[in-house]
Amino acid sequence: MNSHSRWSPALVRHWALLVALSFGSSAFAQTADLVEYFNPTTKAYFRTANSIDIASADASASGWSRTGANFKVWTSQSVAPVDAVPLYRFFEPASNTYFYAARTNEVTYFNALETRGRAEATAAGSAYTGWTQQRIEGYVTLATSAGCGAGTQPIYRSIDTKQSFKSFSRRLVSRLPVYQDMADASWWSEGINFCAPGTSTAQLSDIHRLLRQASFGANDALVAKVQAMGVNAWVEEQLNPPVKSSYPVLPFVATNQPTDCTNNVSTTNPTYRCQRDNYTLFPLQMTFMQNALKGEDQLRQRVAFALSQILVTSGVDIRLPYAMSRYQQIFLDNAFGNYRDILKEVTLSPVMGDYLNMANSNKPDPARGISANENYAREIMQLFSVGLYKLNIDGTFQRDASGAPIPTYSQTTVENLARVFTGWTYANFGGAPATRNNAAYYEYPMVAVESNHDTTSKTLMDGFVVPAGQTAAKDLDTALDHIFNHPNVGPFIGRQLIQRLVGGDPTPAYVARVAAVFNNNGSGVRGDLRAVVRAILLDPEARGEIKTAFGAGNLTEPIIFMLRAIRGLGATADGQDTILQSNALSQPLFYAPTVFNYFSPDVMTATGKNGPEFGIYNSAMAFARANFVSRLVYSTINADGSVAGSTGTFVNWAPWDALAATPAALVDKLSWTFANGALSDSAQKRIVAAVNSPTLTSARTRAQMAMYLVLTSAQANVNR
Repeated sequence: MNSHSRWSPALVRHWALLVALSFGSSAFAQTADLVEYFNPTTKAYFRTANSIDIASADASASGWSRTGANFKVWTSQSVAPVDAVPLYRFFEPASNTYFYAARTNEVTYFNALETRGRAEATAAGSAYTGWTQQRIEGYVTLATSAGCGAGTQPIYRSIDTKQSFKSFSRRLVSRLPVYQDMADASWWSEGINFCAPGTSTAQLSDIHRLLRQASFGANDALVAKVQAMGVNAWVEEQLNPPVKSSYPVLPFVATNQPTDCTNNVSTTNPTYRCQRDNYTLFPLQMTFMQNALKGEDQLRQRVAFALSQILVTSGVDIRLPYAMSRYQQIFLDNAFGNYRDILKEVTLSPVMGDYLNMANSNKPDPARGISANENYAREIMQLFSVGLYKLNIDGTFQRDASGAPIPTYSQTTVENLARVFTGWTYANFGGAPATRNNAAYYEYPMVAVESNHDTTSKTLMDGFVVPAGQTAAKDLDTALDHIFNHPNVGPFIGRQLIQRLVGGDPTPAYVARVAAVFNNNGSGVRGDLRAVVRAILLDPEARGEIKTAFGAGNLTEPIIFMLRAIRGLGATADGQDTILQSNALSQPLFYAPTVFNYFSPDVMTATGKNGPEFGIYNSAMAFARANFVSRLVYSTINADGSVAGSTGTFVNWAPWDALAATPAALVDKLSWTFANGALSDSAQKRIVAAVNSPTLTSARTRAQMAMYLVLTSAQANVNR
């Protein structure tokens, strides 16, 4: 019996020597190629490092041919690391299928199959044709929770589950593009099976993935910085950025646009357009784009952008840039602060007060037909904190005895909370004392007029009572504390931040881990966003190996997709064209169509997975993305003389033209920049073939073709 468990140490050493001799080199050779073959008739893959088997496969008339996707194994236990294990080859002749096993449980399983099968065949008086352990192909190490060790690379296994169980085709690969190919072909991506000698690209791939999650796009300098610092250290630096971007403090303008405020060219300032610069969000949009393209606090900006899409206000209703700049600054200031502080600043923001009608909401007076406005009370619960239904810590619904989700609050709760928020109005221009129902003014937080505030008791969620007789400010703090401390907030907000940064359909376990950090940052503090963001980005579902699990990742939202393309190509841009293109791509910056954002966090795709960004993605938007890429790569976007400091948008072609002399290297570089190095092997080959077209007669046209095809690929549009 050839069971490994019955071999003596001396026999193992003797067998290892024989194996080393059969690798086609001396017994002292340290590694050998594990050569891969494919049979198109049986759809089976076969690997061997044995020189006799290699010669036989090369001479075979049964259809085996080399794929070129080889990797190395150690030739003997004596030259391998001390923790190396044998890589066994098993064979099942009935289906002509091979299986390679290094894990103890798999080796034990197949040896047991063979033992049982042989016993059954003997008892039946028939020949045994089942799984047989054929040989040791070499030596490898097993991955730990931290992945593969220094000097080794991950070997991934994919399984073609479309075939019958016995004849499942299994493939071992070392290159991410090939592994991605198998995933694209609907093979089951099993992950790392073992580690083999070689240089791993897993860390570099993870760095690129991190920069897709935590920045507005990777470039060579940023990748090099993260490589030098390490992922954890870079995240920590970003959580404490030495330089912080901000929005400008824009001058006050009257709420109503004067009739003489037009976009006529000024003779004294040719870059000033009164209507555009004072009554649209253009100045704010330009600052956002320039900060995103050039700012060092990339993670802070990404988190602020995510928060702005949870606690939404919109230029559809508030079109004054001086007002909106103050509102958006809340998220930059508090991106790594405490969520309780954000709730209060947002609640008292005159922009939110106007947008969701809390400003000038007066205490009820039934005799005069006055009731408290319920808009903000409803949305702070539904959208900004707890959601519609009670949640478990992992974000799943709590359910009643009939299986129905349990509502978090009722209409009565909304009415009572609305009375909490009565009495607040806009500050007076010039700082004059607060008066009843002031006109809209956005320079300062809202102020309370106590005579307009409802001082009766209010019953909120889960029977919590706000006592009677309190001031407007005390009522507000009491209610916000109650909302903030509700157990739903951690999973509800944590899940949405995961969606905006990492993936649209996080597992319940991932949500639970992040929610636990929201509940307690390790020092007893609740709502610490610095700790929450750290937990999101360093979680195993975000970090590590290539992510091929069904539903992993997310579709890049349009604004981030455009900025990522510009940064990755090393283009010079002032952001103006990106503002225009955001309109064409259904994500006009700071002009969300409703308080529900551009898309809901609960958009369900045809696959049964959440994919929020697919809420604004359709065939027209697919063409719009391609048109943006075409415009960036093939067009000249000139500077606009009406915008101060305008540069236009253009690619620095010198490095790309140089790379175009070697199309495969050009496409590989683009794959790393825009697809974490995992642009599938078949896609790369097709793109290289297109770049090699005889109709592309210059380095520039070849570079342009490669950029266009990579940036419009699925893998460049989906973060995984």
